[in-house]
Amino acid sequence: MVRKLLALLAILALPLTLLRLRQRERAWLVPQPRGIVLGLYAGLPEFDYEEPLIRIRESGATCVTLQAIYRMERHDSTEVVRHPTSSPTDGALRRTFRQAKALGLRTMFFPTINLRDEAENATWWRGNINPRDWDTWWRDYTAFNVRLARLAQEEGAEWYSVGTEMASTHAFPDRWRALIREVRTVFKGKVVYSVNFDAHDTFTFGDALDVIGMNTYDPIAKEAERPTEGEIRDGWWWIVYKARTLQARFGKPVMITEVGYPSVARAHAGPWDFRTEEPPDPELQRQLVEGALKVLRNWSDGEAVFYYLYGENLKAGVVPGGLEDRTYAPWGKPVEAVLRWYFREPIFEGHIPLRPENIREAVVQSLAAQLRKERTYEDAERPAWVEAWRREHPAVWAEAEAIVAQEPAPLKKIPKGREH
Repeated sequence: MVRKLLALLAILALPLTLLRLRQRERAWLVPQPRGIVLGLYAGLPEFDYEEPLIRIRESGATCVTLQAIYRMERHDSTEVVRHPTSSPTDGALRRTFRQAKALGLRTMFFPTINLRDEAENATWWRGNINPRDWDTWWRDYTAFNVRLARLAQEEGAEWYSVGTEMASTHAFPDRWRALIREVRTVFKGKVVYSVNFDAHDTFTFGDALDVIGMNTYDPIAKEAERPTEGEIRDGWWWIVYKARTLQARFGKPVMITEVGYPSVARAHAGPWDFRTEEPPDPELQRQLVEGALKVLRNWSDGEAVFYYLYGENLKAGVVPGGLEDRTYAPWGKPVEAVLRWYFREPIFEGHIPLRPENIREAVVQSLAAQLRKERTYEDAERPAWVEAWRREHPAVWAEAEAIVAQEPAPLKKIPKGREH
């Protein structure tokens, strides 16, 4: 009788046990956030972005970056102002945040500075601004961020970006730290700054952030008409090495804030080039994005990954993209299926534990890259962080030296400006 009673109790307890196991599994396996950048620059400040948000959610994405454009009139201006058509109103911003939340999308707010004539003039952009009065510019830019960060906090954003691709400002790390402190007084989520693909070495204020962002437009096999799968794979493992080196330098998680390629010929040589006149090549776009995401499939130590871009020149009722479209938009192209596959993949935060040897390998590869620059280019400078690492980690430095010593040395150093 007692045995039957115990058996009955065990059967009755089984659903509760399974429920607890499922709850524990969910606690262990937190999906890595993966999403799409939605540019809020349809050209109408009150544009309703609900249709794009629905499409993003239906793709399988779990998060969205809301990128709003603001501008400086010139590269030497001292203030950031609203763009007359591309900056959303505060009311439109709040509505978009609430629509994203209603769809279950986690959000990042990503205010971005453009210059007035940037689309036509490639000489100046946010990466090399030089305000005529830096003190005035920093005061204005700090106030600009505090105002928008407060709005992001009120609307439940998980991440807030204080800047992106602003390499000329890296010379003022203490100004950045002061700005971030001010932002933290109104924003309680995670504060992000996004480093451009070629500016990691001058970036020194990662300690002040919650998450370090990376915009990943590194050229791959740029001399080739079309890269091989192996070249794409190796190029993207190099990007992972850079991400893990940033993590090692600052002890902070890293996210990829932008990964994307326009669907044009030779997109691998200049993924950032939205001005290109190359013909459409949606198959190359698919090949590049698929190669990237197959590598990132193994990067569960990353904070998040965002595909750039949902689409440009948005219009109500019109889905951007199609085989003749040459922009980053994925819709109606082979790359759309690749994104849907990636968003479905069971990638969980930290489910592939990051071992010390993974970090060591990344730093060694970054140091070896610097050594190659020094013996190849006349103007190569050693970044401060590299020199510090050489002094503090001599065994790691020796490992990098050994790798480069096995490679053929150039016959002579290349002068500045004569790389080709």
